[in-house]
Amino acid sequence: MLLGGASLFVHGARAEEEQSPFEARDAAAEPEAEPTAEVAPAQPAPAQTAPELAGRLNIQLFGDSLAQGLFLSCNPVVRRRESLRLLNGTRHATGLTRSDEHDWVAVATESLRRNPPQMVLMWIGANDFRSFVDRANRRRWQFGSTNFHEAYKTAVQTISQVAAEVRAPLGWMGLPNMRDRAFADSARQLNDMIREGTEPAGGLYISTWEATSDADGRFRPSVPGHDRLERRLRADDGVHFSDLGYRLMARLAFEKMAEARPPLAQALSPAREALDASVA
Repeated sequence: MLLGGASLFVHGARAEEEQSPFEARDAAAEPEAEPTAEVAPAQPAPAQTAPELAGRLNIQLFGDSLAQGLFLSCNPVVRRRESLRLLNGTRHATGLTRSDEHDWVAVATESLRRNPPQMVLMWIGANDFRSFVDRANRRRWQFGSTNFHEAYKTAVQTISQVAAEVRAPLGWMGLPNMRDRAFADSARQLNDMIREGTEPAGGLYISTWEATSDADGRFRPSVPGHDRLERRLRADDGVHFSDLGYRLMARLAFEKMAEARPPLAQALSPAREALDASVA
């Protein structure tokens, strides 16, 4: 049985405390002035090279409650392996669109340059359907607009470039499928922006969409165990995950990073083995 018969615990099961994803999406519909000038995209950074992997593998996690849930579910398992460590740099109820509330570009840049890890995982976006606030230029751009697309992509690319500069291989996890159809459509749009911002800077875009969808592309609330009984994959809000779900997403992320960045494969083996055992 999955999780050895232990009960599933849901981390981040309720929507963000300050504003739920659905409220965030509605807020983006407020009328706002659109600027005439486009946001200039960041210049691509060189492809990331293999880091020095002597000693412990430090994996830095950044993001909102999705990343926070992943840390809370995986850390009790992964921390038993002395060769690696998860570093919690997550913050719930945040996103890339509201630098006036939490400036992820500045925070991630400062953290990566101060203490470069050997690997970075970013998972964010559940609150990014509000208008994008350009604090420096005092502008607000609605979700779905061209300027929003360019600004969001540039924010992603800037963080990805910094990870490349400090030689920390970056895996940027895309948003999962969502139970609400309209929310799912918006998540797919954000995923396009994330991919466009991550890959030119040498980072790896990790899709979670297929793993959270059924054969017909619909929202998948559960997964079958070895005993063929369904196990809960997602939380009640249709956005977050169960404890099992987070561990499955972490295992997916580590597998993709090991495949795309061979120098990381051996260092990630203990984490992958621990996660495999935890979901068996």
